[in-house]
Amino acid sequence: MFAQERRLEILKILMNKTKVKVKELSLDFEVSEVIIRKDLKLLEDEGKLERTHGGAILKKKIPVNISLDHRKIVNLIGKKKITNKLYKIIEEGEIIFLDASSTNLLLAKKLAESPKKITIVTNMLDIMKCLDKVDKIELIGIGGTYHSILGTFLGGLALDAIYKINTQKLFLGGAAIDVQKGNISIFDSNEVNLKKAMIQMTSKVYFVCEKDKFYSYGTYNFGTITDLDAIVIDEQIEKQFEEKLRENGVEII
Repeated sequence: MFAQERRLEILKILMNKTKVKVKELSLDFEVSEVIIRKDLKLLEDEGKLERTHGGAILKKKIPVNISLDHRKIVNLIGKKKITNKLYKIIEEGEIIFLDASSTNLLLAKKLAESPKKITIVTNMLDIMKCLDKVDKIELIGIGGTYHSILGTFLGGLALDAIYKINTQKLFLGGAAIDVQKGNISIFDSNEVNLKKAMIQMTSKVYFVCEKDKFYSYGTYNFGTITDLDAIVIDEQIEKQFEEKLRENGVEII
């Protein structure tokens, strides 16, 4: 086995187990511990893992609660790929909940220019503005206390409104997904109950997910992968993630 292949295998093991030991890897690959330590050092330099005493752990990015304006311009290519997939999922006459998400905002813009006649429910101000005066779309705005960083309405009023509306499909945003632990997480605790309510009041849940969210941490868990019907993603994910998701009945789109 070439060194590059071995390092790729080490990463695959890490994605499945989240941590590895030098001694175990040395036995598994039948190479010296010195060689394994060099492999781990190179992978750490590439930002793919973090070395620990006697081994390594998978490195995940700890995201910050960046503003909506900044999120609008990050990974536009990936978000447009997801948007095109989401658009194909939507059928004429459906009631769709667009969660507060920069990707969902791109989708709203696409829907505003499309011939599809649907009902859109959202608590995101920019989506409401985008769909203003679009006659073929019935817009239901969720009000409440406005959170300027997230660009969304939160609080008790928003929660009460969500519980009064049944939707057929929810396009759900989030900061991170941990496939091993099965958690979906966000930055702000004020969103937790709202997202739980969105999940409860819809027929099908689609998690709107860029690939890097598989390698990120969110602060607050609001759901699990068992809450999801599908994940709509911009790039192909690792086989270990795919297998775990499919084991839990989650379609990958």
